[in-house]
Amino acid sequence: MNNRMNKIEGPTVQAVDRAISLLKIIANNRSPIQLADLVSATGMNRTTVWRMLSTLESHNLIERDPLTKGYQIGYEIIRLAANTDNYSHLIRRALPSMERLRDFFQESVLLGVPKSSQILTVEQINPSHSIRIADYVNEMSPLHSSSNGKLFLSSWSEEELNIYLEKPLKQVTPFTMTDPQELKKELQIIRERGFGTTFGELDENENGISSPIFDPEGNMIAFLSIAGPGFRFTRDKVMSAGVRAVHEANEISKSLNLP
Repeated sequence: MNNRMNKIEGPTVQAVDRAISLLKIIANNRSPIQLADLVSATGMNRTTVWRMLSTLESHNLIERDPLTKGYQIGYEIIRLAANTDNYSHLIRRALPSMERLRDFFQESVLLGVPKSSQILTVEQINPSHSIRIADYVNEMSPLHSSSNGKLFLSSWSEEELNIYLEKPLKQVTPFTMTDPQELKKELQIIRERGFGTTFGELDENENGISSPIFDPEGNMIAFLSIAGPGFRFTRDKVMSAGVRAVHEANEISKSLNLP
């Protein structure tokens, strides 16, 4: 009986180990990775890799990009991660800056992180106003219509951006930018000024601004955002918030270097 159990246990553990290896390779690639590259990276035969990918995909742990046909981390991984305390260190370092911005502008302040081709909000603090933006914690936002998403896009290489823009941009609101060339022009402006904005493009009643947070190696790892109802957080107020928002994001970046 023990021998029988050992025979069953060995292949099962090996299969899990191989599946985890695949997940790690996919997660460590910034863009979707092709089947042939996964076969090469793992040394497994094509049929084995294909079956494991199919199983992982059936559980939404990975997903196949419809444009490139490559594999990337799926929403279920993101959802599971959102329910853990993975971002406690980042949130703890960001909260003082978030509170200062909320108290100064009397608008909601959000902290987001990039997740595949979307942005995940991991923290949000609100002002005392009865009318304010929706709660976005644990919600995913598209890149082309959110201030933090456009900021993230502005850091991409020309090749990565062109692949992303080959896919039609969804019209989220009547104000969403769906013309690739117009979006490229805005991304260039974002690179020059250092922060992203959205004016009714994600929710037609909301405006927002986002500034980048960098890790010690200079990688853009998170976004500090201010958002409010458009009637109160007007275009002029959004643009005037740029310097202070970037300053606070820089303070968070510096704090990430501290023990």
